[in-house]
Amino acid sequence: MSNSCHKQDEISPADLVTGHILRVEQTFDQQMANPRPRWVVDLAPLSVPGKANHPYAEAKVFGLGDTAVYRVGRTVQFHYQLVPYAQQTPWKTRYEYYNMAAVAPWTEPRPEIVVTDVQLPSGQ
Repeated sequence: MSNSCHKQDEISPADLVTGHILRVEQTFDQQMANPRPRWVVDLAPLSVPGKANHPYAEAKVFGLGDTAVYRVGRTVQFHYQLVPYAQQTPWKTRYEYYNMAAVAPWTEPRPEIVVTDVQLPSGQ
């Protein structure tokens, strides 16, 4: 069976989305090298569409760039694009490598998003 229909990836609304940084985690490649930060962002009350009718209120982000500016507790505004499961960044925390079994794509605890036009609201 061929899948000739390709659904456009989910893109955030025209207005900036506001997210709250819940945590910053150190992740590693499959050789447990090349550390890279991963931010977990709370998007509530917005939810990102998930598979099997399971919406996500949190997302993981790899591209914020600076853990001093984008730290836990910060509120950020941005546009986002949902990364298809097959293209998500494979970096994981040590805990995820050693303590978590592989999961089916629709049961991931949070999807990955790519953020653009990132801003810090005034007063922060």
